[in-house]
Amino acid sequence: MRCIFVLEEQTIGKIAAGEVVDRPASVVKELIENSIDAGSSRMVGEVGNGGGDYIRITDDGCGISEGDVAVAFEKHATSKIKSIEDLTSLRTLGFRGEALPSIAAVSRIELSTRHESEDFGTYLKVEGGEIKERRRITRGIGTTVEVKSLFYNLPARIGTLKSKSTELRHIVDVCINYAVIYPEIKFELVHDDSPIMSTVGTGRMLDAIVNTYGSGVAKELIELKAPDSPRHQHLAIATISGYISKPVVSYGTKKHLFTYVNRRFVRSEVVEKAIKRGYGSLLPKHAYPFAVISLSIDPGEINVNIHPKKHEIRFYHANDVFQFIADAASTTLRYADLIPEVVQREEGIEAGAGAVDFFGLPVPKEERAAISVQTSFQGDLKAEEFTEKRGSGGGLDIRAAPLYQVLDSYIIAQSEEDDVIMIDQHAAAERINYEKLIARYGGRIDKQTLLRPYMPELSPHQLYLLRENENVLREMGFDIERLGDDSYVIRAIPVVFHGMIGEDELIEVMTQLVEERGKKEERIKVLFSTAACRASIKAGEKLSYEDMREIVERLQIAKIPFTCPHGRPTMIRMSKKEIEKRFKRR
Repeated sequence: MRCIFVLEEQTIGKIAAGEVVDRPASVVKELIENSIDAGSSRMVGEVGNGGGDYIRITDDGCGISEGDVAVAFEKHATSKIKSIEDLTSLRTLGFRGEALPSIAAVSRIELSTRHESEDFGTYLKVEGGEIKERRRITRGIGTTVEVKSLFYNLPARIGTLKSKSTELRHIVDVCINYAVIYPEIKFELVHDDSPIMSTVGTGRMLDAIVNTYGSGVAKELIELKAPDSPRHQHLAIATISGYISKPVVSYGTKKHLFTYVNRRFVRSEVVEKAIKRGYGSLLPKHAYPFAVISLSIDPGEINVNIHPKKHEIRFYHANDVFQFIADAASTTLRYADLIPEVVQREEGIEAGAGAVDFFGLPVPKEERAAISVQTSFQGDLKAEEFTEKRGSGGGLDIRAAPLYQVLDSYIIAQSEEDDVIMIDQHAAAERINYEKLIARYGGRIDKQTLLRPYMPELSPHQLYLLRENENVLREMGFDIERLGDDSYVIRAIPVVFHGMIGEDELIEVMTQLVEERGKKEERIKVLFSTAACRASIKAGEKLSYEDMREIVERLQIAKIPFTCPHGRPTMIRMSKKEIEKRFKRR
């Protein structure tokens, strides 16, 4: 008795459509990509009821010829490639020939188009994948595709759609993704006859970012520089461009990482990790910057044919790409002034309820700037990763006199430009001590034998952690030995902790270190940053003038003076202009 059957064509079409079209935003994405490939300079998107009622995309591209209109709705019909070899030189966004037939299989479509070589246009009506009407029309060059009744023949799929506002948000995200990387195209988005988004089409990426995210974010962006280090042979013709934010602008998710490869929006773990590596310890471990990274690379070095949605990509030389992007980010940050400036901004990222400004006054929600509070370490061990920006004269514009201490925690200094600099004495001391340890030990871990072995009293959880991480702790310089089933003896500790922690603190520190899930080098950095923290002046300690002067002078020659090893800012700035404005002198 037969159990295997070939599915009917209509069922196949609906199943295939599920891979490409899962919500209205998917339709918008595919139609925008077609418009871009058609060479459009202006694109208008109109949606009703979050895309549930209709989606209409109009462009001024080259249009579709009368002979190609019907063929465009056939499965795997495309003008982008002719053979598999063409994928190694692909420069278009589309190539699979699945978008239009997949959308048509689950909706009602009306298409009107006119090719630039023809004097007339063509109208086509398609319902459930079947052509219902076709005729010649009069219209200008370009194409309009209107998608109605999405999923009308798949009632179960309609039930999976979210609220109108949620679906609209996804559509806006798609439009922003393409507006940023194609700033030469004028994008417009209208929802229920109300304008939602509009870009100016000047060809400058920063203008598109301002149009979509506002000037508040744009003010904190730095244009990417080419990396200082030589490129690998596999990336001989690769280039990189875009913008990254100063560390003061950070987010708890990757949502604001916009990564493009050959102007294709992709989600790439390689690129995302490379951006984080480029920031080193300038960002807390679980914080992410705002970044628009555009990588141009030989199409033969990538595989874009991973998934029908084309969001995934594979690099054939991923390690080279990783290093190239990380070097570009670190080079850019190396030459930037990264001291957070305390100013009122019309737009910003919320820092949490109860935020206050430089003078302790409440800041309206819309004016709160982003300064991360949660800290954990993410950096690079190489001492040469960051070098002094301005040579042996010091990398910071801070005078060593006069200096004042306030709240027994902060040093008030002045810049050569008469700005006020407030330095967190503990964070600054941490940075100084951390770089001392790196310079002294590099990636080497030396042990210091204890005068007498220590047998700590362990809770069940602590005992479990030590059992599961014995080898990790030994790699990090702890000489530990199990005694029976419920106790350990510690005979040596890393030399960086010598004289800095007592016996009662050892298990606390060891627990903190084993909870770092990264690679060995990441755990070593946690080890050194923890030691630097223990050795540093604490908040609440009164400092002599000489103590303050030493901190400022050592911070001036630090390689990464702007943050502590955990990513917390060491200083903030209040400009002279802002002070005078507060006192109504301007």
